[in-house]
Amino acid sequence: MSERIRILCIATMFPNPRMPVHAQFVKQRLDALSGKVDLIVVSPIPWFPGERYFPRYANRSRIAAQTDANAYPTYFPKFFSIPAVLKPLEGVFLALALRRFIAAHGLEDKIDVLDCHLAFPEGFAGALLARMLGKPYVVTLRGHDINDLPRFPVRIRQVLFALRHSARYFGVARALVDGAIRLGAPPEKGYASTNGVDTARFRPTAKSDARTALGLRTDRRYMLSVSHLVPRKGVDILLRAHALLRAGGHTDLCFIVVGQGGEEGDCEADLRALATELGIAEHVVWAGAVLNTDLHAWYSAADVFCLASEKEGWPNVVLEAMACATPVVAHRTWGVPEIITGPDLGILVDAREPAPFAQAIGVALNHAWDPTRLRGYALENTWDKVADGLLQHFKAIVRSGQQSEGQQSEGQV
Repeated sequence: MSERIRILCIATMFPNPRMPVHAQFVKQRLDALSGKVDLIVVSPIPWFPGERYFPRYANRSRIAAQTDANAYPTYFPKFFSIPAVLKPLEGVFLALALRRFIAAHGLEDKIDVLDCHLAFPEGFAGALLARMLGKPYVVTLRGHDINDLPRFPVRIRQVLFALRHSARYFGVARALVDGAIRLGAPPEKGYASTNGVDTARFRPTAKSDARTALGLRTDRRYMLSVSHLVPRKGVDILLRAHALLRAGGHTDLCFIVVGQGGEEGDCEADLRALATELGIAEHVVWAGAVLNTDLHAWYSAADVFCLASEKEGWPNVVLEAMACATPVVAHRTWGVPEIITGPDLGILVDAREPAPFAQAIGVALNHAWDPTRLRGYALENTWDKVADGLLQHFKAIVRSGQQSEGQQSEGQV
């Protein structure tokens, strides 16, 4: 073993030249970890013949095979995947593509641990690849692999196979680890390893300065959403809550919507139509996609940050808002209560409906929040702290010479 642990990270969710703001939480974790290990990132791109003729998939066919934009080697090899039709076989196709990639780059003897982000398809592919290479692997659960995939019997069996035969698995929230255990994952292998926040990048700026820089009015109050514009993020709920608040007397309240569509679709046109229907269109700011490096100004400009997602693992946007000393109103789901642990940090909303959100946002707007407390909580949850914890896990795995159970016994999927 070399002095520094050598990690090959497999992450289909990772920023690329066509989607630079995609999955920043994965990149930030790896950025922090890269200073402590020798890291190679492989972000496989799904591919099928003729995909360039489908607008939804055309962009990904033009992604370059490699980028030098990061402090570590980053590759975007393609793997065969037909959406929906052959989805249960995606892990197998991914494992075969990764095996070819590793052989082509001569990496067989340059890997100590495989680091798989998401249990499907990466985790299952990692389990198969680990058998081929004789290497241990870990899996990170990020949300939909536990809260959505149980609807698909074949895929959830593959997820459980991956978790059972891993060296260890991590959940970005304790709730995800508990959810995996309830599904049948081994409890002794599960650990919580939350996301962190870059407190140098996400820092408070005086509201008036932030608003002036962004071209916003300084005599208004603002609620803010930062997310992909897809149905499960609940921006429609926040638009309706905004309309209720204005009708209830908050006539100086505007709503800033940061984000664009994602791989799940794009409902921006529907959301704009809803704002018009509700009579609030002129009070909604559509900021579009904003680079991670520029988000702090939007958080600082807002009076309250709002999150109405149906499901979230550990939403980084909550910690980012806190790091900018902005209070949070969020739906109580999965890992969110593990971030907002007290009434001094934000307000949790039990019902994912406009009226409860409007009530909670109104309370937040009238509450005297302590910016030092909000910022201080974020300072306790930095990416460097997360990376230090992960490094100890990787060291323990390599030190023990631990191989995944999948390499030691013939498990059944």
